[in-house]
Amino acid sequence: MSRRTLLAAGAAVAAAAGALALAAPANAASASTACDRAPWQAIVQGVPRSFDAGDRGGDYLWHDTSGFHLRVTHRGDGRQVYSGVISSSSPMRIDPVKLEGHDTVRLSADHKTLAFAFADYGHIDGVNFHTDCAAKLVVSHLHVGTAPLPAGRVYLGALERHPAAVPFVLHRA
Repeated sequence: MSRRTLLAAGAAVAAAAGALALAAPANAASASTACDRAPWQAIVQGVPRSFDAGDRGGDYLWHDTSGFHLRVTHRGDGRQVYSGVISSSSPMRIDPVKLEGHDTVRLSADHKTLAFAFADYGHIDGVNFHTDCAAKLVVSHLHVGTAPLPAGRVYLGALERHPAAVPFVLHRA
């Protein structure tokens, strides 16, 4: 994928999320709140049991006592750009994970919308985020390159279940 296509994918994500401001990583002093550690619906709970760099291509999303985690990877070392939008009913904080030069993760001005575009080369790119007492999350606009990411390439929680469709909504347990 060319730099122009990557920029276009990032622009599409930004447009879908509204006006976004680059968010700095949350500092180590900002510990997860009790609400952030509380469980969400079972489908998203727990670290994927077999997740590693170069696994099946797609978005891996899970929640545990340290918050939410989003990772992308794929087989091979060619570039694939994974992008999407996650909206929360309350403000979020983010901690980027293993991002390189062309990867972006941004929060909207009200911190309720996270947009990402990760240029992945078969390794792991991602973000940890904290929802601070949110009642729900909406995951939408998932793409690989310019194509919509099929629900079968979204892996949720320890059992790596798939949502019925994209977009999808997650609720606190």
